[in-house]
Amino acid sequence: MSFPLIFVWYHGEVTIDLWEYALALVYILVLYFIFARRKALMLRSAPEYKFYLWGFLAKLGGGLGFSLIYFYYYGGGDTTSYFYSSVAMRNLAMIDPLEYLSQLFGDNSIEAWGRYSLDTAYPFKYVFLDDRTYMVVRVSSVLAILTFKSYLISTLLIASISFFGIWACYRTVVSYFPQINRDLAIAFLFMPNPAFWGSAILKDTFSFSAVCFWVHAVDEVFFKRRHVMWNWMVIVMSGSMMITVKPYIFMVLFPATLFWVFYIRVVRLRNVMVKFVIVPFLLVGFVLGSLFVLTRMGDQFDKFALDGALETIEVTQGDLIREDSYGSNSFDVGKFDGTWMGVLSKFPVAVNAALFRPYLWEARNFTMFLSGLENLWVLGLTIVVLYKAGPRFMLRSVMNVPILIMASIFALLFAFAVGVSTPNFGAMVRFKIPMVPFYISSLYIILFLSKLKKNMEANGQRFNFRDLRLGTAHLNVDQHGKPWRSEPRKPVKAPEQRSK
Repeated sequence: MSFPLIFVWYHGEVTIDLWEYALALVYILVLYFIFARRKALMLRSAPEYKFYLWGFLAKLGGGLGFSLIYFYYYGGGDTTSYFYSSVAMRNLAMIDPLEYLSQLFGDNSIEAWGRYSLDTAYPFKYVFLDDRTYMVVRVSSVLAILTFKSYLISTLLIASISFFGIWACYRTVVSYFPQINRDLAIAFLFMPNPAFWGSAILKDTFSFSAVCFWVHAVDEVFFKRRHVMWNWMVIVMSGSMMITVKPYIFMVLFPATLFWVFYIRVVRLRNVMVKFVIVPFLLVGFVLGSLFVLTRMGDQFDKFALDGALETIEVTQGDLIREDSYGSNSFDVGKFDGTWMGVLSKFPVAVNAALFRPYLWEARNFTMFLSGLENLWVLGLTIVVLYKAGPRFMLRSVMNVPILIMASIFALLFAFAVGVSTPNFGAMVRFKIPMVPFYISSLYIILFLSKLKKNMEANGQRFNFRDLRLGTAHLNVDQHGKPWRSEPRKPVKAPEQRSK
């Protein structure tokens, strides 16, 4: 017994059989008990694990929902093109294992495509010959072998694997602000758009998880100094994944990371004159160093390299805004004059579009309506934080808490990059998902710090950002910034003093 068929080029009529649904149910139940046991073991020492199981189920639900909608409602899309191209590779592995291994490790030339036949079916050319999409095909081909060519089970496996990067990044931010682990769980685990678009067989799933693995590993290497060799390997692998699949993400994340790593060392300096002399040189060196690295890596970035990025933005913007291809589901950021200053002038409108659009009245279908609801909530949260914390305190928070400055720089620059180059709502809501948890978590952290300041000052205590550079884990306060107990607390030592 099987469910309704769809037609896929090179593969003909395909379907999801009943055994796949039965196996998917068994898979989910087995993992449910495994994750529930892990949660029970860790909950006493790590309270954030109360969201472990629900976060994982949200990830599976997002991937499953996306895949079934695109499989049955839309009759296919990039996700099915990726998977059935990987099925062709799997079939090749059964006939010619050596040729499969050659292609698995990178041979996606037109000659390699010619190795396929009607017996194996053919990969989609536009997927197979593009290095960025071919990475998804290679990984999915391994899963196709393990899942007996099941699209449904492969989706669940990819959603499961990608969850660990997001969970690691969530725990990294929670380690600095454990009092708001529920709010941070909303940012990283339960935002609908990332759960929906970042859990299926798509490039976005790979790149989103790679961003989270990168942030977690950088924190482990440079700040917590744990498992340094292993985490250096994670940095290399996640960086390579971003460069291969979506290089523009790396181009934004790399400078934000450099700023994060070096900023904590600058703010620890006590001598004001030394800071006054060193900071300008560091800023210039930071900018020049970032430009040097990104320029030297131009071959890996291809059309996203710095010397060709301006042309890429204009071409992409012109292509995505065409109504004959995308209907009216697009917006206009204005005309470009062919210069970088012209592009930078679009910063406010581009960031606004990436963060808050499509508005509800701009939605043209059900998925865009759901995105509109999420964007309305994000806009409301932004206004609440702006009102309660105030613009000045928001800026001071960002400038004094290193992990917050990294998250804010990455979120805003990435929102600008996506908004200025992707004036199509359908593409933009998918492209922007790596920055969503960092933007939302930044808002929650700033709101928490503003509550902490008010409560400390109300209790006659002095609020000092110097004590909060490494977060608030050392403070005995709750999620509202209030003391856990009424008795006086011991004086809080600065993170620099405690480390000594």
